[in-house]
Amino acid sequence: MAQWQTVTRAAMRAKMLFAALLGLWMALTVVQAVAQAPYPPAPQIKKDGTALKIEDYASLPLSSLRLEGPYPAVFDPRGQLGKSNMLISEPAGAPQAAARFFVVEQNGILYLLDKKSRAFTPYIDFGKIYARFNTDPNLGMGLVSMAFDPDYAKNGRFYTVHTENPRRKDDPQAPRNAAMSSLDLSLHKVTPQFTVPAGVTLYESIVTEWRDSNIGNGSFEGTARELMRIGTNFARHPVGDLLFNPLAKPGDADYGNLYISTGDGEAGERAGVTHPVPQRLDALPGKILRITPDIALRPQDKLAASGQYRIPSTGANANPFINVPIAHGEIYAYGLRNPHRISWDAPTNTLFANDIGDQAWEEINVIVKGGNYGWGEREGQELRFTGGPNGARTATQIDPQPPQPSPDTLVVDGLDQPVKPLYPVATFSHRDGIAIGSGYVYRGKLMPQMVGKYFFTDISSGRVFYTDLKEMLDARATTPAKIAQINEIQIVYQGPGEDAKGAVKRRMFDIVADAFVRKGGVRSKNCVLPDGSSNAEGVITCGGRGQGKDPDGTPWGGGRADVRFAVDGDGELYLMSKGDGMIRKLTAVVAAPPAR
Repeated sequence: MAQWQTVTRAAMRAKMLFAALLGLWMALTVVQAVAQAPYPPAPQIKKDGTALKIEDYASLPLSSLRLEGPYPAVFDPRGQLGKSNMLISEPAGAPQAAARFFVVEQNGILYLLDKKSRAFTPYIDFGKIYARFNTDPNLGMGLVSMAFDPDYAKNGRFYTVHTENPRRKDDPQAPRNAAMSSLDLSLHKVTPQFTVPAGVTLYESIVTEWRDSNIGNGSFEGTARELMRIGTNFARHPVGDLLFNPLAKPGDADYGNLYISTGDGEAGERAGVTHPVPQRLDALPGKILRITPDIALRPQDKLAASGQYRIPSTGANANPFINVPIAHGEIYAYGLRNPHRISWDAPTNTLFANDIGDQAWEEINVIVKGGNYGWGEREGQELRFTGGPNGARTATQIDPQPPQPSPDTLVVDGLDQPVKPLYPVATFSHRDGIAIGSGYVYRGKLMPQMVGKYFFTDISSGRVFYTDLKEMLDARATTPAKIAQINEIQIVYQGPGEDAKGAVKRRMFDIVADAFVRKGGVRSKNCVLPDGSSNAEGVITCGGRGQGKDPDGTPWGGGRADVRFAVDGDGELYLMSKGDGMIRKLTAVVAAPPAR
């Protein structure tokens, strides 16, 4: 009996070992299959039947980007009609929070938007304050973003980022208040530029703290204080977004810390001395930064050289590279190309960055302290090559395909050990779009079937997507072998004067194109929409995504819709489109997503 039991146990162990080896082989095969999958030859994102209704909410005042002429620029109806970068709710507790939004308009004005009348009132006009204010090349330049201090309802503080052209030597560098006498500049001083340690610095992003002494009225009366001035090499990918941790309460280690997403200034996609900038810890572009604007909040932390903020440097919550000799202590995460928008899902305590790709992949990344996200050596979940015959290609776009490194690590100057890059939790290729827009987890009440879905867009075409939050969070443990599935949302819309037709399914691109004409936009010969750029002579161009066909084979019509999401304090979603200068609200689920 004992002998039989011994044989049986041996057989069982052998069977278990075989099963384990088989499972390991299958897992490795799946990983290899995913890693070796060729670059998609056609669009991969499908409609799953989900349809949402949108309604017109507000129409921005007409404006044009500033070229080299005077500010404000003379309105050009051939260009985009109104460039809303952000719609943001005033924090609860502020006296006007229930009555108004703040709207960041890229061409230079921070607006108040009345929720009842839908009227816009200029609050701060950046072009009149900053002589070097710059919007061109305007795919990212201008007035970019803002964030409210966690204690705004009591202290009136908020933060903005805008871009300047330091080569305008004839224009004063310091701000002026001649056109805004209520602006007190006694606390303001121009801070030293964080230069890029390779190549030439051509543009600057300026992070500013504003303090309104009376947030109960409709005008700004208070101080401005410059926090930092970040230089970039080239014409795009400046500082992108500002955000405070919504979960941090007074007394918490992360309370009052400002997160700043910085684009790489195009450095990483170019061969030569600028290419390593996103990976360099002695450079700020291509990073997520974290600073403490209130220098009195944690006096034990390191004071910045400018004296305008502190760097989280003590205790368990210190910034990750604070003790690396060559590193800027402000860096929280690195290796990003253009993380132009970041968002924080409070229920899951997850910080997301939507990172616009180069020639291959658009990314959604979960940001963790100290994380290296691979750019410019990785794009999507692949190796990425710069310069030479394979420049701007990823591994699966090359024949024969280069192997994935083993181990999959990157050498970072200043760190003792190679670093394993972190990969995105969701991606789409340039068969489906060319620039990922802002993203938010839906937590509102108007569309209960969509709670827990992460919404985002392809900026250029205006396609609207969602993916499941749980899938993205699960993907963190399995990448690069697994990413979350992306689904396209169909838009249901009823435009002005379409009462007889009723709400119908339409492409956002066409909705924007129709409104562009209705609001006075003038189409070019070849494009129904402008693309937001100008050529060397200052002539509006109309390239962009819209030269081809959509996944159903319907031509786009030329140009770009330029569509991004915004979210209000109730968790409801809005679509901002620069082509027509409109803001629209998502109001209902017409067809719910299928059970999964």
